[in-house]
Amino acid sequence: MRERRYEVLLSLGSNIDPDVHVPAALALLDARFAVSAVSARMTTEAFGTSTPQPAFVNLAVRARTDLPYRALREACRRIEEACGRRRTADKFAARTMDIDVAYGDPAFTATAGGGVPDPELLTRDYVLLPCAEIWPEAVHPETGRTLAAHAEEHRSVE
Repeated sequence: MRERRYEVLLSLGSNIDPDVHVPAALALLDARFAVSAVSARMTTEAFGTSTPQPAFVNLAVRARTDLPYRALREACRRIEEACGRRRTADKFAARTMDIDVAYGDPAFTATAGGGVPDPELLTRDYVLLPCAEIWPEAVHPETGRTLAAHAEEHRSVE
């Protein structure tokens, strides 16, 4: 087995049977990657949709992987599909599972070609707060500040 050289944060969300799909996704992630931490669940209203949807269950996973960004993103898509995810033209459609690569250590970020950190990391509490919970000392490459500092600032604005 190859060395797990990159440390990453994955952001997960589900609003179709999350009590079924979140544990399934966590088991698949744990089987594929070296998962070191899982955040608490956070429930949020569906974002960006004009039609009523169930609330989302969101959380984050900290893991080590030997996969560069594009391969990790593809592996996450396969896990989404294994959890019943069917992509549609509506990017705000309800979903069984959504997994995004939210953050990576500097070596991983260098493989991403601009895809990491996820632009929503600092703007969406359902991404930032779970990520900061499990990797508070991670430093955002654009701000030079820790995720814990960003989360604290975010909480004080609310």
